[in-house]
Amino acid sequence: MEQSCRKCSDVLRGLASVGWLAEQPGAFQTRMARAGRWSTVPRGGLLYAVGDVPNAIFGLGEGLLEVSIPITGEEEVTIYRARPGFWIGDSALLAETTRSITVSAAVESRIFRVPIGAVRRNLAEHAEDWICFFRLNHANATLAVRILAEVLALTPRARFARMLLRLADPDGSVRATQEDLCRMAGMSRAAFRRAFKGLIDAGSVRTEYGVLWIVDRAALQLASEEA
Repeated sequence: MEQSCRKCSDVLRGLASVGWLAEQPGAFQTRMARAGRWSTVPRGGLLYAVGDVPNAIFGLGEGLLEVSIPITGEEEVTIYRARPGFWIGDSALLAETTRSITVSAAVESRIFRVPIGAVRRNLAEHAEDWICFFRLNHANATLAVRILAEVLALTPRARFARMLLRLADPDGSVRATQEDLCRMAGMSRAAFRRAFKGLIDAGSVRTEYGVLWIVDRAALQLASEEA
C-alpha cells in the first residue's frame, strides 16, 4: 500500500499535495492516478467550451486556467483564474448534460485528464468514491457563490483589489496584461479603468509590461474591504 501511494504521488506530482484531490483518501488518489494522464495545453487552448459534451475531468498541475461564462450571444466573461491544485469538469459529466462554462489555459499549462469512461468505471466499482466528487462539486459551487456575492455586494474597486490579492504570486507580482485583468474583473471597461487608476493613484500597485506589482498589500487589503 505504501509503495502504491508513493507511485500515486509520483504520477500526480503536486496534485496529490494541494487542492481537492490532496484532501481525499489515498485509495481514491491511487485510482485517479491510474485512470488519467498528463498533457500540455498551450496558452489560449481550450479544455472545453460552453455546449460541449463532457468527456473528462481535469486537474491543473502547472500553469493557470481561466473559467468563463456566457453573457450575451457569443460574448463571454472570465470570472476566475485558477491555480495548481484546481479541478473542474465533474459537474456536467456526472449530471450527463452539456458544459455550461468555458475553461481555457491562461498560460501554457500541464493538465491531468481523467476520461469519462474511467470515472464511470471507478464509480461503478467503488460507490464510496461518490462522496469525493460531491466534495469537489461543493467546493466549486461555494467558489461560484463567493464570486457572485462579491459582484453583488462590493464596489468595482473592492472587487478588483480582491481579484489582485487572489492572483498575486508570493513576490507580489500578477502576471497578466491589463486586457487580461479587465476580462477577468467582469466589469465594463470604464469601471475597470476607474478602479485600476484609483489603486495606482493610491500607491497600492504599479505596472510594468505584462506584469502588475502589489506595492502596498495592506492598502490593497483595505481597499478590498470597501462596501
